[in-house]
Amino acid sequence: MAASTGESEGTGRTRPLVLVALFASLHGLLSAVPGVWGPSEVARSFVIFVESLEGMVLGPRMGFLSGSIGCVLGRIFRPREEGFLLGIAFGMGEPVAALVAGLIFRRKWPLAALAYAAMLGAFIADPMTWIARIPLWSLWDTFLAMFMILPTHIAVRSALEHRGNAKRLGPAVCMTAFVSTEADMLFRIFLLVPLRLYALYPIPVEALPAIFLMGSFVTPIEALLSMAASVILAVPVLLAIERSKAVRWPME
Repeated sequence: MAASTGESEGTGRTRPLVLVALFASLHGLLSAVPGVWGPSEVARSFVIFVESLEGMVLGPRMGFLSGSIGCVLGRIFRPREEGFLLGIAFGMGEPVAALVAGLIFRRKWPLAALAYAAMLGAFIADPMTWIARIPLWSLWDTFLAMFMILPTHIAVRSALEHRGNAKRLGPAVCMTAFVSTEADMLFRIFLLVPLRLYALYPIPVEALPAIFLMGSFVTPIEALLSMAASVILAVPVLLAIERSKAVRWPME
């Protein structure tokens, strides 16, 4: 009995590490595949198909860990033009997306809302936003995502109460994918303008409005693709995990 209990405890400790390694590897591979749905200046990679699922399955902390490892792997597999360190800095939007998804699925949505409000508020209050004449309407999808956090929490709460119900889980996963994908881009915006990382590319100040205008079209496309992938892939994955009883998602 003691040996059996020890073996069970060992398996319980190992399983999260195995899942983190699995998701990190998948994250790294998808991060190395460039997106084809917009200009390279604003388009990301196929990692948008997995970053929210990391948080839904692993929870906020392990999802962030998996996304961070995957972010670094993706820059090793496919070096970016901006350089390794700067690429990782902006790539950290990927684990932020996993973190937000994990917070929502752990019913800690106020923390996600607080992070959104802090980053968006910093951008709006930054003098450079107004000096460069960046149009605020270009972030229409980001504002929408912030106001969608509470409805998303309500949908997720319903899904968690009926964990095996695909009809409840579908909207919850879809809405979470939208909010978390937008959190990815919002983090990059926070780095680009309030933290002045545009100067390290370097990007001329007068070019910032054009980049944001492109983003106003490309980012919603990415969010829609992420939502579609979540319905097609994430819902079956979560239902399969639930039926197998291997782990209980989110894991923390």
